[in-house]
Amino acid sequence: MDRLGDRGINPWSAPGLTPGVVGALMVVLALVLGVRALQRKAETPIADADAGEPASWPSAALALVLCLVFAGLSLGRGLPFAAEAALFIFVFTAAFSWKTWRAQGRVMRGAAQAAAVALLAAGSIAWLFESVFLVRLP
Repeated sequence: MDRLGDRGINPWSAPGLTPGVVGALMVVLALVLGVRALQRKAETPIADADAGEPASWPSAALALVLCLVFAGLSLGRGLPFAAEAALFIFVFTAAFSWKTWRAQGRVMRGAAQAAAVALLAAGSIAWLFESVFLVRLP
């Protein structure tokens, strides 16, 4: 099989190179964030641990379930991508902000803001992928 150089192709344009580099950077940055979180948890006294409402296993499990339902079950099986993405962003935001909205007495305002952000983000993401990256979305 011919090598990229033999065919006059720049090695930096190899298929999968950019996603691979971006993925590697995401892993490195996730590790950095994890180390920082562990250091901060070690420095925080136990009495003050609940003040910042640290992430918990149930929250992580909820995030994982929401992402798997979106990407694995619902995406591409009915609604257009922009509608699915808007629904996912709204549900994800509401699930993790509901306590704060209730505590501050602004459930309706928070839900309205989350809906606006979800619609804007989903529309922008769909436009970006279809117009700039030329990807056909379901």
